Amino acid sequence: MNAIGFPDMISSNKAVIIKDIDATRQNLNLLLTSYKKTMLGDPYFGTNLRKLFFENNNAILRDLVIDDIFTTINTFMPQIRVLRKNIEVISDRNSVYVNIKAQNLLDFSFNEYNIKLLEVEEI
Repeated sequence: MNAIGFPDMISSNKAVIIKDIDATRQNLNLLLTSYKKTMLGDPYFGTNLRKLFFENNNAILRDLVIDDIFTTINTFMPQIRVLRKNIEVISDRNSVYVNIKAQNLLDFSFNEYNIKLLEVEEI
């Protein structure tokens, strides 16, 4: 799998191309940090996490976040296989992270992805 490097897409008049595990990591990061109805060609691309982040923190909300992440990955990333039990949401004081253990179907290796979903600055 190849992908265009983001955010540094151009270097010396050439497109920056990343491959394999780095491409999967970048695409997963972009998928989970994008919100639905923000991509011009595909309004269903992304997650509904924006609606959930500022609700009261409880076990039901954590399950809703995990369900949304699981459904989004299975819909838009066929190159990785992930089980719902291998998605863990961690809320720090002012940050939200997700740890995902998944199998990359390109080379059948198992990887762990840690993605920062939200960071709120304190004033």
